[in-house]
Amino acid sequence: MIKDKRQTYSKWYQKHVTEVLVQFKEEDPAWIPLDTYEAMPGVAVTNEESAYWRGELEGEAFDAALKKYGYEYTSIPARY
Repeated sequence: MIKDKRQTYSKWYQKHVTEVLVQFKEEDPAWIPLDTYEAMPGVAVTNEESAYWRGELEGEAFDAALKKYGYEYTSIPARY
């Protein structure tokens, strides 16, 4: 389950990478690249879900995805 997302810059790949915070059972959540999460066996990510976590949806499509996939995407870290 994706709990949050962020954009980071990879010095290794010299490009921006979308990372998602995932947690499958009771383990601590971990940040992994969205592409890695989508490629994992047994994980079915729809095109709409990918677009949502990449921040590509707008208007009614975003509102519908927000209700479907959760509000963690829009959360502001407590330090702010």
